[in-house]
Amino acid sequence: MDNYSEENFQSFNAKKPGEPEAFLANSGNSPDLKAVMKLYLVVFLLLLVFGSLAQIWQFETGMIITQWVLILLPSLWFLRRYRVNWFDYGRFKALEWHYIPVIILLSASFWLLNMAIAAGMVTGLMELGYEPVVVLEPPGTVQHYLVYIFVLSISAGICEEVMFRGTIMPALEERGLVPAVVFSSLLFALFHISFLNLFSTFVLGAVMAVVVIKTGSLWGGILYHMLNNFYAATYLYLAGQQETAAEIDPQSLWGLLPLVILTGAGAYAGLRLLANRSKVKPLLENHAGGWLPQGWFNWMLIISIILFLLMAMLEMAVGFGWFDAL
Repeated sequence: MDNYSEENFQSFNAKKPGEPEAFLANSGNSPDLKAVMKLYLVVFLLLLVFGSLAQIWQFETGMIITQWVLILLPSLWFLRRYRVNWFDYGRFKALEWHYIPVIILLSASFWLLNMAIAAGMVTGLMELGYEPVVVLEPPGTVQHYLVYIFVLSISAGICEEVMFRGTIMPALEERGLVPAVVFSSLLFALFHISFLNLFSTFVLGAVMAVVVIKTGSLWGGILYHMLNNFYAATYLYLAGQQETAAEIDPQSLWGLLPLVILTGAGAYAGLRLLANRSKVKPLLENHAGGWLPQGWFNWMLIISIILFLLMAMLEMAVGFGWFDAL
């Protein structure tokens, strides 16, 4: 090893004071923003082409293919390609049990809060002639509901968290935790190709990123993601439809205000509990840089935004019936 001894090499790779544990790897060839953006764009294209076709063919089977093959396998290959220490880089460590009640509180509060916001957005658009597009058919039987739990909750919770919070986010943390959280959440929101859900998906990604960092475990994000999608699948099953917002009277929107206040208080309490139980310093402490990592605006992001806008325009066109006259 040239002039370096094994002791010096270990000292070089050791965790510095205040440095996130995610940087500990088995080699100096750690992934950076450019590398994870290539991964992201490839998976995004795979999702739009093969994932969409598979889900159109058969939704449940298509979702399994999308999650376990198109999302998880490239992420695992990426981690292997850079020979990182998965337990340190991706935080594949056991979740301490005392975080579980906090994650349950956070996930339930933010899910209800996002539902209330989505209800208001959809109702406002309906006043302009928008008809909500039914993407998921409600499960009609208990067996179908259990399939949804596996497909939407377990599969998405594991596979998407490994990619976004276990692979992409750690590569961005060299320039600060805040830019890593913001940018990985932006990519997460674009990845779900929905204009109506863009804000709520960004918030979801940001909260899960904070949970992963504060708990020091990717399993915290996986649990949160599973619970969030479990609520959605259960709501579909119980309500028998996808969008309750479609039936909300515009005059009754003020009735959502108590729900927003209550869930907002729950979300705040959950974040405070998470901060008090975590050993990680506040994310904003010593944050003197920007909100996005250096080099974030690149040609790969531009392509991703263009793809998102095309799909968002299609979503709006179908909802407003622009194709009906064709």
